Amino acid sequence: MSSASPAASDAALGPSSYIVLGFLAQYGPGTSYDLKRWADESVGYFWTFPRSQLYAEPQRLAALGLLEEAQEDGGRRRRTYSVTPAGKSALEGWLTHPAGFPELRDLGLLKLFFSAQGNPYDLARLAAEQLVLHRARLEEYEQICSLPPVSGAEVLPFSLGLPLRMGLLYERASVAFWSEVLELNSAGA
Repeated sequence: MSSASPAASDAALGPSSYIVLGFLAQYGPGTSYDLKRWADESVGYFWTFPRSQLYAEPQRLAALGLLEEAQEDGGRRRRTYSVTPAGKSALEGWLTHPAGFPELRDLGLLKLFFSAQGNPYDLARLAAEQLVLHRARLEEYEQICSLPPVSGAEVLPFSLGLPLRMGLLYERASVAFWSEVLELNSAGA
Protein backbone atom coordinates (compact mmCIF):
# COMPACT_ATOMS: atom_id res chain seq x y z
CA MET A 1 0.00 0.00 0.00
CA SER A 2 1.27 3.44 -0.83
CA SER A 3 1.36 6.05 1.87
CA ALA A 4 -0.13 9.32 0.74
CA SER A 5 0.13 12.44 2.79
CA PRO A 6 -3.24 13.82 3.92
CA ALA A 7 -2.62 17.07 2.04
CA ALA A 8 -1.87 15.24 -1.22
CA SER A 9 -4.84 12.89 -0.92
CA ASP A 10 -7.34 15.57 0.17
CA ALA A 11 -7.18 17.11 -3.30
CA ALA A 12 -8.37 13.81 -4.79
CA LEU A 13 -11.16 13.19 -2.27
CA GLY A 14 -14.79 14.00 -2.85
CA PRO A 15 -18.03 13.32 -0.98
CA SER A 16 -18.05 9.63 -2.01
CA SER A 17 -14.55 9.24 -0.57
CA TYR A 18 -15.68 10.62 2.76
CA ILE A 19 -18.80 8.46 2.74
CA VAL A 20 -16.57 5.38 2.40
CA LEU A 21 -14.12 6.59 5.06
CA GLY A 22 -16.95 7.60 7.37
CA PHE A 23 -18.80 4.31 7.16
CA LEU A 24 -15.70 2.24 7.72
CA ALA A 25 -14.62 4.45 10.63
CA GLN A 26 -18.11 4.31 12.14
CA TYR A 27 -19.04 0.67 11.57
CA GLY A 28 -15.66 -1.04 11.26
CA PRO A 29 -14.28 -3.17 8.43
CA GLY A 30 -16.63 -3.92 5.57
CA THR A 31 -17.00 -4.92 1.94
CA SER A 32 -18.29 -2.77 -0.90
CA TYR A 33 -21.63 -4.54 -0.49
CA ASP A 34 -21.67 -3.49 3.19
CA LEU A 35 -21.00 0.09 2.13
CA LYS A 36 -23.94 -0.01 -0.29
CA ARG A 37 -26.23 -1.45 2.37
CA TRP A 38 -25.12 1.15 4.94
CA ALA A 39 -25.69 3.96 2.41
CA ASP A 40 -29.14 2.66 1.49
CA GLU A 41 -30.12 2.62 5.17
CA SER A 42 -28.76 6.05 6.08
CA VAL A 43 -27.10 8.76 3.97
CA GLY A 44 -28.84 7.54 0.82
CA TYR A 45 -31.97 9.29 2.07
CA PHE A 46 -30.36 12.71 1.79
CA TRP A 47 -27.25 12.36 -0.36
CA THR A 48 -27.72 10.94 -3.86
CA PHE A 49 -24.82 9.40 -5.70
CA PRO A 50 -24.26 6.37 -7.92
CA ARG A 51 -23.91 3.32 -5.68
CA SER A 52 -21.33 1.97 -8.14
CA GLN A 53 -18.90 4.45 -6.57
CA LEU A 54 -18.98 2.32 -3.42
CA TYR A 55 -17.37 -0.50 -5.41
CA ALA A 56 -14.65 1.57 -7.12
CA GLU A 57 -13.86 4.13 -4.43
CA PRO A 58 -12.52 1.74 -1.76
CA GLN A 59 -9.87 0.41 -4.16
CA ARG A 60 -8.83 3.96 -5.01
CA LEU A 61 -8.66 4.93 -1.34
CA ALA A 62 -6.59 1.82 -0.62
CA ALA A 63 -4.14 2.87 -3.35
CA LEU A 64 -3.89 6.28 -1.64
CA GLY A 65 -3.08 4.58 1.67
CA LEU A 66 -6.32 5.71 3.31
CA LEU A 67 -7.80 2.21 3.53
CA GLU A 68 -6.32 -1.19 4.15
CA GLU A 69 -7.59 -4.03 1.99
CA ALA A 70 -7.80 -7.73 2.81
CA GLN A 71 -8.99 -10.24 0.21
CA GLU A 72 -10.32 -13.73 0.93
CA ASP A 73 -8.05 -16.48 -0.38
CA GLY A 74 -10.88 -18.64 -1.68
CA GLY A 75 -14.58 -18.61 -2.33
CA ARG A 76 -15.92 -15.31 -3.58
CA ARG A 77 -12.59 -13.60 -2.83
CA ARG A 78 -14.39 -10.68 -1.23
CA ARG A 79 -12.36 -7.63 -0.35
CA THR A 80 -12.80 -6.19 3.11
CA TYR A 81 -11.65 -2.65 3.80
CA SER A 82 -10.70 -0.85 6.98
CA VAL A 83 -9.60 2.71 7.67
CA THR A 84 -5.89 3.39 8.13
CA PRO A 85 -4.61 6.12 10.47
CA ALA A 86 -4.09 8.32 7.38
CA GLY A 87 -7.71 7.67 6.36
CA LYS A 88 -8.96 8.53 9.84
CA SER A 89 -6.89 11.73 9.73
CA ALA A 90 -8.33 12.67 6.31
CA LEU A 91 -11.87 12.08 7.61
CA GLU A 92 -11.24 14.13 10.75
CA GLY A 93 -9.78 16.95 8.64
CA TRP A 94 -12.81 16.96 6.36
CA LEU A 95 -15.16 17.09 9.35
CA THR A 96 -13.47 20.27 10.61
CA HIS A 97 -13.95 22.20 7.34
CA PRO A 98 -17.15 24.22 6.78
CA ALA A 99 -19.83 22.34 4.87
CA GLY A 100 -20.58 25.31 2.63
CA PHE A 101 -23.92 26.35 1.24
CA PRO A 102 -26.37 23.42 1.04
CA GLU A 103 -27.30 21.94 -2.32
CA LEU A 104 -30.93 21.29 -3.08
CA ARG A 105 -31.48 19.21 -6.18
CA ASP A 106 -35.23 18.77 -6.35
CA LEU A 107 -36.62 17.89 -9.77
CA GLY A 108 -40.12 18.82 -8.64
CA LEU A 109 -39.00 22.37 -7.80
CA LEU A 110 -37.13 22.60 -11.09
CA LYS A 111 -40.29 21.63 -12.99
CA LEU A 112 -42.31 24.05 -10.86
CA PHE A 113 -39.95 26.88 -11.85
CA PHE A 114 -40.66 26.27 -15.53
CA SER A 115 -44.32 25.26 -15.13
CA ALA A 116 -45.63 28.44 -16.76
CA GLN A 117 -44.24 27.08 -20.03
CA GLY A 118 -46.52 24.04 -19.89
CA ASN A 119 -50.17 23.19 -19.57
CA PRO A 120 -51.85 24.43 -16.35
CA TYR A 121 -53.09 20.88 -15.73
CA ASP A 122 -49.47 19.72 -15.63
CA LEU A 123 -48.92 21.87 -12.53
CA ALA A 124 -51.77 20.15 -10.70
CA ARG A 125 -50.41 16.75 -11.74
CA LEU A 126 -46.92 17.74 -10.60
CA ALA A 127 -48.18 18.95 -7.20
CA ALA A 128 -50.28 15.81 -6.70
CA GLU A 129 -47.33 13.59 -7.68
CA GLN A 130 -44.99 15.43 -5.32
CA LEU A 131 -47.52 15.11 -2.49
CA VAL A 132 -47.65 11.34 -2.96
CA LEU A 133 -43.85 11.08 -2.99
CA HIS A 134 -43.26 13.32 0.03
CA ARG A 135 -46.03 11.70 2.05
CA ALA A 136 -44.53 8.27 1.32
CA ARG A 137 -41.05 9.40 2.40
CA LEU A 138 -42.51 11.05 5.52
CA GLU A 139 -44.26 7.79 6.39
CA GLU A 140 -41.00 5.89 5.86
CA TYR A 141 -39.15 8.26 8.21
CA GLU A 142 -41.90 7.98 10.81
CA GLN A 143 -41.64 4.18 10.61
CA ILE A 144 -37.89 4.38 11.19
CA CYS A 145 -38.56 6.52 14.27
CA SER A 146 -40.96 3.90 15.62
CA LEU A 147 -38.55 0.96 15.23
CA PRO A 148 -37.58 -0.77 18.46
CA PRO A 149 -34.14 0.15 19.82
CA VAL A 150 -31.24 -1.86 18.42
CA SER A 151 -28.83 -3.61 20.80
CA GLY A 152 -30.49 -2.18 23.90
CA ALA A 153 -30.02 1.44 22.77
CA GLU A 154 -32.57 3.82 24.28
CA VAL A 155 -32.76 6.16 21.29
CA LEU A 156 -31.53 6.33 17.73
CA PRO A 157 -27.79 6.85 17.51
CA PHE A 158 -26.83 10.53 17.45
CA SER A 159 -25.47 10.25 13.90
CA LEU A 160 -28.77 8.85 12.63
CA GLY A 161 -31.23 10.65 14.91
CA LEU A 162 -30.43 14.24 13.96
CA PRO A 163 -30.37 13.76 10.17
CA LEU A 164 -33.60 11.79 10.52
CA ARG A 165 -35.13 14.70 12.45
CA MET A 166 -34.13 17.04 9.62
CA GLY A 167 -35.64 14.59 7.13
CA LEU A 168 -38.92 14.63 9.04
CA LEU A 169 -38.96 18.43 9.09
CA TYR A 170 -38.13 18.59 5.38
CA GLU A 171 -40.82 16.11 4.38
CA ARG A 172 -43.45 17.82 6.54
CA ALA A 173 -42.55 21.16 4.97
CA SER A 174 -42.65 19.61 1.49
CA VAL A 175 -46.10 18.10 2.12
CA ALA A 176 -47.35 21.50 3.32
CA PHE A 177 -45.76 23.29 0.35
CA TRP A 178 -47.09 20.97 -2.36
CA SER A 179 -50.53 20.95 -0.70
CA GLU A 180 -50.49 24.74 -0.97
CA VAL A 181 -49.39 24.62 -4.63
CA LEU A 182 -52.20 22.20 -5.39
CA GLU A 183 -54.71 24.35 -3.53
CA LEU A 184 -53.55 27.57 -5.27
CA ASN A 185 -53.70 25.86 -8.64
CA SER A 186 -57.25 24.60 -7.91
CA ALA A 187 -58.34 28.07 -6.83
CA GLY A 188 -56.90 29.63 -9.98
CA ALA A 189 -58.38 27.06 -12.34
